[in-house]
Amino acid sequence: MPTTIAIVQTAFLGDTALSMIFADQVRRAFPEARVLFVCRPDGELLARANPAISQVLVFDKRGRDRGLGGIFRMATRLRQQGVEIAFCLQRSIRTALVAFASRASVRVGFDTATGASLLTHRATYRRDQHEIERNAALIEALGIEPPGFDVPLELRLDARQQDQLAAAHQRCNGRPIVAIAPGAVWETKRWLRERFADVAERFRRDGAAVVFIGGPADVALCEQLAATTGALSLAGALDPAATVAFLRSCSVLIANDSAPTHLATLAACPTVTIFGSTVPEFGFAPRAPGSAVAEPPALPCRPCTDHGRRRCPRGTLECMHSITAEDVFERARIAIEQRTR
Repeated sequence: MPTTIAIVQTAFLGDTALSMIFADQVRRAFPEARVLFVCRPDGELLARANPAISQVLVFDKRGRDRGLGGIFRMATRLRQQGVEIAFCLQRSIRTALVAFASRASVRVGFDTATGASLLTHRATYRRDQHEIERNAALIEALGIEPPGFDVPLELRLDARQQDQLAAAHQRCNGRPIVAIAPGAVWETKRWLRERFADVAERFRRDGAAVVFIGGPADVALCEQLAATTGALSLAGALDPAATVAFLRSCSVLIANDSAPTHLATLAACPTVTIFGSTVPEFGFAPRAPGSAVAEPPALPCRPCTDHGRRRCPRGTLECMHSITAEDVFERARIAIEQRTR
């Protein structure tokens, strides 16, 4: 009987995007296995489009699955599937409890996880590595050489997603596409909207189809920016899997340190990622070929946290104010030139 493997990743969409690469590596390391993927609702459609994943289990930890009841319901589902190996990508006690209660005989996670004592195998969590390599170390913890990875990652779109993609391309009228993702969960990760508008107008003058993208929470911002600059907004019109497919045809993406950066990695779309309160050394820099980062000059308050804050502790947001539209535009222009050589 094939081994049944569960990958548990219930963090934000950007983390789920990077774990798509890990799922592909697990599939190649265990070619006969059934690979189950546990994720939040916002990652479901992306995970379902990944051919490396056999089944997706949605864990709504902020909604119907909150608390201990949700943990044990998910653990029961995994136990009923006969999970033998559980990879815990998130370092939370919730993830460790799900794996432990599933009765998987092999439970792999990081040594810094809150529930590390519930694991059977632990990988060293190295802050100096990119998240892709950190995740791959979980395979290595089992004594298996992690397979490499290639981008763009293969995704299989259903008919609805293909319709989304076709409609998006139709609106671009065959022009070179510059995608801009101005949203982020944390306010301190958001570059100034007027500077996103400045960059959009520069590319519009160069003849590009400038498209603002994002999820449902970004619709108002993207529509406002599109109206201001004469660009297009596709925010809320493309689910994460369709977004990856759309980004494959874009010349460049300009984004904050947020999920679209990692969706672009899956698409191999060159990305200019803007880091303000956070730093690329945390392991979440763009990895698509030709990508670059835009950062402020050295500041004594930076980085202020691992993940960003709701408000700038100093009330200045100096990190974002210090990054100019000219700098971001030039980095994006160079990325485009390198791609077209």
